[in-house]
Amino acid sequence: MTKMLPRCKFYHDCKSNAVTVVPYSKMPVCKHHFLTYIQDRVQKTIKDHALIDFENPQEKILVGLSGGKDSQTLLTILDQVFQKKVQMEALYVEVGITPKNYSRDSGIVARSLCEKLNIPFHTLTIKDDMGLDIDDIHQIGERSRKRGRRSKKGRFRGECSYCGLVKRYYINKFAYENGFTKVATGHNLTDEATQLVSNFFSVDMEMMSRAGPTTITDVKGLVPRIKPLYYIYEQELIMYSYYAKVEHLGTQCAYAVDSPMMNVKGSLIEIEKFRRGNMMNMVKKFQQKLKHILFETIPEVKKVEAECTECGMTTYLKICSFCKTKHRLQDQFSKIQPRN
Repeated sequence: MTKMLPRCKFYHDCKSNAVTVVPYSKMPVCKHHFLTYIQDRVQKTIKDHALIDFENPQEKILVGLSGGKDSQTLLTILDQVFQKKVQMEALYVEVGITPKNYSRDSGIVARSLCEKLNIPFHTLTIKDDMGLDIDDIHQIGERSRKRGRRSKKGRFRGECSYCGLVKRYYINKFAYENGFTKVATGHNLTDEATQLVSNFFSVDMEMMSRAGPTTITDVKGLVPRIKPLYYIYEQELIMYSYYAKVEHLGTQCAYAVDSPMMNVKGSLIEIEKFRRGNMMNMVKKFQQKLKHILFETIPEVKKVEAECTECGMTTYLKICSFCKTKHRLQDQFSKIQPRN
């Protein structure tokens, strides 16, 4: 006998059966009410944390697109919910990942969505400025892993770590130079819980103190970052992109397979199976009870703004971490190139 689908929680409005359940609450909902439920929660996050100033005619949002489900869904929801009430453009950072045509295809779907939604689209290629890309950095990593290098100075941090650093730098730089007031990223609850636990394992109190749906700052050269999907589970975004038919690239990056962060994420997802709502509760309680305490532990020297002598962007060091990393990678890559 075929099992009857449960009625939607809001059956009195829609007269429909449920197509899915909300992961952490197990609330059965139909397609329409699931989509509106996610949109309402995103609106609530934006309102509760004042992520977007709709009263400011100069407010201008740059959405960082990767072509994946998270950022593509973010752009779709913002466009659906706010109906052009705020200026919004998108930037795709071409990081140069050629296996499975990952970067090429990601850029194609990112551009396609912007054209569909009539949102201005920009592309930035890191190799034009750095002289190397993630494929090149992967070569450095392969050599480092083969040699079993353990020294702190030359330690290879992993392709995902460098990719994240590069994207953050260039998105902020582009936003600052082009007059954007906020940068919106597609980080979701599962991402944030994973990062929080990973930073806890490393006892990185500075990074933990930065966690939150926004990094509003008055520091010159740093454009405030907002995360409207901060309280949305990754599983919910997968379902939203499916039911809303959000165009995105489903291919996983070939370099992310052995990422330590992926292992931490997998562990948290397993815990969620027998401790429902664990990630939501952890992230919310951290924001309420611990973040302000940890922020007070950051040395004053790290709160002082200065300009990097290399690129001119804001840092508390003489040379910013991006420029230091770029020079080190360029030096390491030059050593593995064939000699003439």
